[in-house]
Amino acid sequence: MREGGKSQGQTMKKTERKKLEKKIAAEIKEVKGRIAVLEEAAKLLSNEGSVRRLSLRELIKAKSAGEGELRAAKVRCNKLERASKKIDDPDFGTCFFCERVIPFERLLEMPETTRCVNCEDK
Repeated sequence: MREGGKSQGQTMKKTERKKLEKKIAAEIKEVKGRIAVLEEAAKLLSNEGSVRRLSLRELIKAKSAGEGELRAAKVRCNKLERASKKIDDPDFGTCFFCERVIPFERLLEMPETTRCVNCEDK
């Protein structure tokens, strides 16, 4: 590992790992709920009878926004599920690029992240 990597930082404590596991599980549940709502909304928008009050322009705009939000929610859910599976790996919480420890506060805010703030900004 290069100089300044995880071997020179601190590893995640057991209590932090448990807290993060709970956070990830809660966020997965929340995102899956959001996905279900968005999928239901997409069904309603595709049902011609339920959108008669909308103009074509409004319909296209609503569909596009919903599809984008649904896609983003599914991507985030996949990342959270991946984080959940890898949380016990020794390199979990280490920046993919610079190999430094990602601060625990950042992981709590964005448990699916694989980059530290510095590398994210680059």
